[in-house]
Amino acid sequence: MDGLIEGAASLDDRAVIARQSEDELERLIEDFLPFLNARVAKYSFCSAISQREEVFSIAMAAFYEAVRKYDISKGHFFPFANHVVCKRIIDYIRSVYRHEGKTTPLEENKGGKSIDQTAAVIELSMRTYDAQRKQEALVDEIEQFKAELTTWGITMASLSKNSPKHKKLRESYKTAVEKICQNQDIIQIIFTKRYFPVKIVSELTELPQKNLERARIFILASIIIKMGDYEYLSDYVVG
Repeated sequence: MDGLIEGAASLDDRAVIARQSEDELERLIEDFLPFLNARVAKYSFCSAISQREEVFSIAMAAFYEAVRKYDISKGHFFPFANHVVCKRIIDYIRSVYRHEGKTTPLEENKGGKSIDQTAAVIELSMRTYDAQRKQEALVDEIEQFKAELTTWGITMASLSKNSPKHKKLRESYKTAVEKICQNQDIIQIIFTKRYFPVKIVSELTELPQKNLERARIFILASIIIKMGDYEYLSDYVVG
């Protein structure tokens, strides 16, 4: 059986259903909690944001917004939700800076001159963000990846167990992933019908079906990374 999660609705379908079903919305939110927490941790390190709970509430509201506005005909739900959540959090942080710039009294320096701290705070926070981004991005993307894998019935433990250990074999599967990602017909089958077409992939890659069966989880996970919003994780796993 080629199906990985037989009978389960895709993440895109679940997002559509969640607009009308409170139960499905609650399940979707529960699945996305690691993702939302990772986004909050990524953007709320600045001292200007005193209450992390406020940032989380912004992220949660943004996720509700993403569910309400999602249009399945325009693409997959996950990258859309990621965009909405990140944008709303950044907008909120910027509004805090603007607010503090208006209400924080001007301080006196040693020369007795007034200096506006707002620009310095913003510049410092942006430098801090840039410095921390690469350090935190991989961990952040892993949380996002774990959440997406759950929609396919895959855990990180099963992915690790089913990943090829030999370098030569791993490289051959990476080459197969590149070929698959360039074939829109196969990608369409994988992401809309939610199964891995072993026979078709075997014909494309010239790899034995038996090998592809064993590597199914690794190849599928690699495709998810390559086709998704995983700038840093892609370099480590399938780059």
